[in-house]
Amino acid sequence: MNNQIQLIVPEWFVLDELHIIETVVGEASSEIGLVIAGENFDSMKQCCPTVRLYMIRLIGEQYELMKELDAFQFQSVEDAKAFSEKLPQLNAIDLIMLMNNQEPMFAQ
Repeated sequence: MNNQIQLIVPEWFVLDELHIIETVVGEASSEIGLVIAGENFDSMKQCCPTVRLYMIRLIGEQYELMKELDAFQFQSVEDAKAFSEKLPQLNAIDLIMLMNNQEPMFAQ
């Protein structure tokens, strides 16, 4: 995980009231990474809190958002925050389980 990266945040990101929870850059290659973003964590809208995952790519010396990879809706802000905190440590199997509304098998 790297919180010292320079990320170009597009205008639509701000207009959609998304906020960056964490950035994760691969240990094997720093060319690509992931932004974990939160939407509606303040519960001001009618919609559920949502965690959105975006792929980022290193262009020059800054990272740029390339595309949204997935989105997860939650019943409460607490559930969304707990998921966001666990996400960087999840293995692939546990992520698949969570994506299918099942309890993780291996995560602590």
